[in-house]
Amino acid sequence: MPLALFAVTLIVFSPALGNGWLDYDDDRNFLNNPHYRGLGLAQLRFMFTGTIMGHWTPVTWLTLGLDYVLWGMNPLGYHLGNILLHAANAALFFVIARRLLGAALPTAGASARRLGALAAAALWALHPLRAESVAWITERRDVLSAFFYLLAALTYLTAVEDGRPRRRRW
Repeated sequence: MPLALFAVTLIVFSPALGNGWLDYDDDRNFLNNPHYRGLGLAQLRFMFTGTIMGHWTPVTWLTLGLDYVLWGMNPLGYHLGNILLHAANAALFFVIARRLLGAALPTAGASARRLGALAAAALWALHPLRAESVAWITERRDVLSAFFYLLAALTYLTAVEDGRPRRRRW
């Protein structure tokens, strides 16, 4: 089911692939900013020490630098990066929701927990509030921070399942 949710999320947000650069702030962040373009020493220095419009987001700039290496200045690749991250977040949300429902409702059947987790994850992933973060290249930081937040939540759930930290594959 996580893969199905991943695929549905990709399909729903795929129209964003046709979007270009926005006049709002993409000019300052990307079009007139050569400092992030690549993963060389000069770009890494900018990513870890520079700010634009008051934001210091080194991990975000690393992913955008990778986008530049892969896609150049084609906005399709940057939009694809956001959509892939959001689809991964949807799958992670499903896994977390299934774990939480299992802990909260241990007597519920596995299919009921899966269906509940699917409903929760689909509602979260496909809600219109997600559209701006996914379709606006500058908001890569939102989908990226959600990715790390969800990984941290999943790691926490894994650690407390048996009342002690342990290593587990998802």
